Amino acid sequence: MTKVDDKKTAILLATLSLVSDNGFHGTSISKVAARAGVSAGIIYHYFKNKDELITELYLELKQRVVAAQLENHDPDSPLRTQIRQLWGKMILFFLNNPEVTGFMTQFMYSPYFTPEVQARGASYYRPVSTLYDRAKEERIIKDLPPAVLGAFAVDVPSALVQRQKTGQLELTDEVVERVVESLWEAIRL
Repeated sequence: MTKVDDKKTAILLATLSLVSDNGFHGTSISKVAARAGVSAGIIYHYFKNKDELITELYLELKQRVVAAQLENHDPDSPLRTQIRQLWGKMILFFLNNPEVTGFMTQFMYSPYFTPEVQARGASYYRPVSTLYDRAKEERIIKDLPPAVLGAFAVDVPSALVQRQKTGQLELTDEVVERVVESLWEAIRL
């Protein structure tokens, strides 16, 4: 990685941490610069404004989530197995990255989550959505809209991770497996 890339990474990590601690409105460019150890001018070299910085961070995190889900993915295994594994990996990713979970949840319920951003993010999920489409065509899962399947795949895991974070729940391996089984039961034909 070049020194320039390190600065951009530092900016993104600082933004993630600050939004996790203070929310979007409590995160200013000056706070990001101080946390990242860079000048505000460097931030503006990479991003036009705070809105672009936050949006680009969301899209970067979305790519990381998909990459984690698809790591060691076996496209030749049964669709049922593939979908369940993707959900399990999503839960584990969120468990191991609680700041990411909080940031993405905030983002998806904010004015930042515009149709344009949704479309860009959806393009990263194309391998996953193609899998759902195949499962619908083969009548393995219910013909639910993509937003509903997304709620099962993202909203439920992120809500459970938030509950663990506040001490309301312990997501042991057994609980994660039961959650995945319950999600599967909700969509299977």
